[in-house]
Amino acid sequence: MSAPATLCCAAAALLLGLPVLSAGAQLEARHRASGAADAAALAAADAVNGWIAADACAAAEKVAGSVGAGVERCAIDRLRGEARITVAIGTPLGSVSADARAAPAAPPGGVVVGQVGPNGWAWPSAVRGLTQGFHDGTSIDLAVGGDGALYAPYDGEVVHAGPDGGGVPAACAISPIWWRGPNHTVIIRHEYEGRVLYSSHNHIAPGSPGDHGIAIGSRVRAGEIVARAGLSGCTEGPHTHFTLSSRPSNSFPDLDPFEFLGPP
Repeated sequence: MSAPATLCCAAAALLLGLPVLSAGAQLEARHRASGAADAAALAAADAVNGWIAADACAAAEKVAGSVGAGVERCAIDRLRGEARITVAIGTPLGSVSADARAAPAAPPGGVVVGQVGPNGWAWPSAVRGLTQGFHDGTSIDLAVGGDGALYAPYDGEVVHAGPDGGGVPAACAISPIWWRGPNHTVIIRHEYEGRVLYSSHNHIAPGSPGDHGIAIGSRVRAGEIVARAGLSGCTEGPHTHFTLSSRPSNSFPDLDPFEFLGPP
């Protein structure tokens, strides 16, 4: 074979190889994008459900960025604890994107925690049971699930989230071992059948409303996670001291929660 012919064949092989190499890079980028989307969605879902202390979309960005991808879309549904993420990775032939969704698995038997009843009200914790009946007015103590999730009992607006400013109650003055520091609460304003009502969760984990994007002024839906049970205030162990009142207060409520929530 002459030298010019050899050069032509070599050039042809090189030109034919370029699309093959580009296609391979494109396929590899698709796999990277898919993996990045899955990992970013899981990180965002962990954040929105309180398993990690971070903003959900920021967590997704950090995970995607660690593999050279960028987040194009971050959609969070706090009620379902769900994250939908789209990531993109650049290639020689343009950008490649991938979508992923992550959310908690449904509990055994298909029971959905935070389920809303026919009157629009939801039981405020994952366990439909009491640890103490009426006390301090019409307050009730509710059992909580393993992750401590606490729900908005009805649609409304958050009017307080954080320490309540109260002092040490009499029970902890007698038994100081129960005192865990300032009581943290989340108070929600509701409008129901022409009435204005206020619900509150107490002894919540400090900072847990913010972990779920909940702050003063947040609009919430019945069954949406607003905080997690913790050890704040005067308490022996994790539960929620729940109140329903005609006043924007978490102490000595005047309304019977069972009239709205139904029986435990």
